[in-house]
Amino acid sequence: MIRISVMQKTDFRNVDLNHLVVLRLLLETRSVTLTARRLNMSQPAVSRALARLRMLLGDKILLKGKSGMTPTARAESLIDPLASLLNQLESFVAPSAFDPGTTQRLFRIAMTDHAAIIMLPSLMSMFAQEAPNAVIEIVPFTNDTFVQLGSGHIDLILYTDHPVPEGLMTRSLFEERLICLMSTRHPLLAGRENGSQRSLTPEEFLAYPHALVSVPGLPRSHVDEVLARQGLERRIALRLPYFATAAFVCAASDLIVVLPSRVASTLAAGRDLTLVEPPLELREFGYRMVWHRRVHEDPGAIWLRDLIAASVRSL
Repeated sequence: MIRISVMQKTDFRNVDLNHLVVLRLLLETRSVTLTARRLNMSQPAVSRALARLRMLLGDKILLKGKSGMTPTARAESLIDPLASLLNQLESFVAPSAFDPGTTQRLFRIAMTDHAAIIMLPSLMSMFAQEAPNAVIEIVPFTNDTFVQLGSGHIDLILYTDHPVPEGLMTRSLFEERLICLMSTRHPLLAGRENGSQRSLTPEEFLAYPHALVSVPGLPRSHVDEVLARQGLERRIALRLPYFATAAFVCAASDLIVVLPSRVASTLAAGRDLTLVEPPLELREFGYRMVWHRRVHEDPGAIWLRDLIAASVRSL
């Protein structure tokens, strides 16, 4: 007997789009309780939605473990496509007008703690006044950040002026320069006053170990590129992805770190840190917003970009 298998198509009449919103938050929070809280739903309602999703997908979606709930491999594979689908659906059904005063939209922005330290205080002050019910979620830079922007999982990236992939739009925010940050008790400053008004010699700059802020997905250090062109190399004693932590470590050690001037000034204020000019000719670099052309005309995305641009004018 020959058995013929017929592929069944999904009956979309059985798909509740609201359950897809629940699914995205379940995969993000990995918690029924947190999902219920974020969606203003009861926990039993979220549990029923999860049961329905499991039946629809033929997959457990989330598995209980000692450290909480973890997504299945199938669920992990759905995260980016689901985010993209929901963003497209939102654009499809959303009214052309955007009202920041009433929106409950979630804006997800990728940035380093450099941008967070100098931009978020002003941005969130303005954001809270104009969009009291909306949410900004900051996500760290990874090697997949631009992929996530393309899939719709991220709305916006705050990035340097280095080249970005094709299909992305940019808008300049401000210019930055690099400066050395070091402890006020550093041996190189011994016996000198007004350390912030002096510069290091090349020999001094290379005599002590450095901390290097190295963020996944960001280009190689400009400082090391300049040194390499001169046949020189500094000793890196600490690599880390956090600008603030690098500054705190330098305050308690003889390490030197080269940071963007705005964040260096902010971190040095009120701490045992001082700014010193580097002995290298380092180019200034631009900082800008990056977004996908898919949301170029989206009213909410336009509002957010304009708000960010306004928030940095006083920097």
